[in-house]
Amino acid sequence: MSSVIRRYLSLELLQYWLLITLVLWLVLVAARFSLYLGQAAGGQLPASTVLWLLAFKSVGFFVFLLPLTLFLALLWLLGRLNRDHESLALAASGVGTACLYQAVALPVLGATLLVAALSWYLVPTTAALGYQLRSQAEHNLDMDALQPGRFHKLQKGRWLVYAQRAGPVAGSLEDVFVHISGSPRGQVLVAARAAVETGAGSERFLVLEDGYRYDGSPGQADYRVLRYRQYRLHLQTVTAGAEKKWDAVPTRVLWQTGGRQAGAEWQRRLSYPVSVLVLALMAVPLARFRPATSPAYPLWLGVMLFALYFNLLGTGQLWLEQGRMPGWLGLWWVHGLMLLALLVFTRAWRTLPRWRPA
Repeated sequence: MSSVIRRYLSLELLQYWLLITLVLWLVLVAARFSLYLGQAAGGQLPASTVLWLLAFKSVGFFVFLLPLTLFLALLWLLGRLNRDHESLALAASGVGTACLYQAVALPVLGATLLVAALSWYLVPTTAALGYQLRSQAEHNLDMDALQPGRFHKLQKGRWLVYAQRAGPVAGSLEDVFVHISGSPRGQVLVAARAAVETGAGSERFLVLEDGYRYDGSPGQADYRVLRYRQYRLHLQTVTAGAEKKWDAVPTRVLWQTGGRQAGAEWQRRLSYPVSVLVLALMAVPLARFRPATSPAYPLWLGVMLFALYFNLLGTGQLWLEQGRMPGWLGLWWVHGLMLLALLVFTRAWRTLPRWRPA
């Protein structure tokens, strides 16, 4: 194949790939940003953590976006070649299916390595940072996150806090109500003022001033009302040894840990770069199937195949975690099933004239 044709197809593929990736990534980022803004407005997150959480989360979007967008870019490029009859000119020049695979091999291999690096190294790191930041934001009370006139759940939902208005001092609140659940008697505290103080050892306390504490249920014999000048509630903080989720565990730790959970997570990370190769193999024959009624049919069919593919990967991972699938098989059966479907489709396209493009 001429180097000019190879360069032309590679550059066209890269342009389509970058454009589709940017558009879909921005859509996902906007949706996630809207979710975080809603949580910040509801007092579930401090406003200062929204952009950091968004940055960490947006990196994780790429591991499943890049295989999808490369697949769609290949379908779009090959479909355009068919639609503009450039494929006929290429065929007349001796460019067949094998040459098309050769032309797009370099971008596909580059995408495979990029997805592998993201899936195995960068995404687990950003996921761990995101979980740590989110956990600290949920456990460590930040007075800036408490909006006056709204109820807020703190300390894993055990505290229900309401403040009538902000105080004159930055970070303070006035006319505060706190309901603490989980204790046998139940506690309700009201205070004229409240603020957060940091004590020795970086321990944090919610300090209530000039208020009352109500223990038990009204009308019961053990019901008590206590008046206080100052009442300190300890705020639990997240320690460095907090439990991590499996998608935030470093890949090398997964290899050393073993077990069903670690094996399933490793298979999931391995499936992302493998899916790039499988989808690239499927794109070339799929792009040739163009019914006259809908030239964009390969794109819609490609999206459905991608959804089926990744749903099967998710199901396979769940079966690995539950022990319903042997660990040695992993998720390779899903990739093999898609390649088998590719083989069946290719043979059917060759043997059925009505499937050929006009």
